[in-house]
Amino acid sequence: MWLPPTKNRQYIIGVDAAGGGTEGDYACAQVIDRESGLQCAELHGHFPPFELARRLVKLGRRYENGLIAVERNNHGFGVLAHLKDLHYENLFTQNGQDGWLTSVVTRPTMIENLAAALAEQPDLFHSQRLLGEMKTFVRHADGHGAAAEGAHDDCVMAMAIALAVRREDAGRGVRRRGLEMSSLVVG
Repeated sequence: MWLPPTKNRQYIIGVDAAGGGTEGDYACAQVIDRESGLQCAELHGHFPPFELARRLVKLGRRYENGLIAVERNNHGFGVLAHLKDLHYENLFTQNGQDGWLTSVVTRPTMIENLAAALAEQPDLFHSQRLLGEMKTFVRHADGHGAAAEGAHDDCVMAMAIALAVRREDAGRGVRRRGLEMSSLVVG
């Protein structure tokens, strides 16, 4: 945690879920301030879906009932189901479904949005782990961006999700404790 929550601020939590095995990918959550995009906190580790959901509820509640955006691909479906079972209500929805869908259409835009934020406002980011992953995030011969062989991109993808949700959510209200909040303009 770099910046503790501030009362009456809105936060977005981007989540890249994983299976939880100690030999596989890590699960990661990036907490950003909705208005500024500033990185506030990071959750990173080998968490099975239920444990990740439990930690996300705790993190979300700590950050003013932050909007949680779980990548719904693969293990994310399980995390989203557990979040609902744990009665966390402020979940990002896209096209009527809970969670963020990373696809061949959305992934390049997410990565370019993150790259632009890094180039224009590098002071938004505090995590050495995230910055380290950014250094090993490469563009492959087919144009697809991903972690270099033997490296990880979980922090990168969680931040890309958080910033993509921030961008997509600009101009519409955020659900919070059952109420519709007024929207913020995001540049």
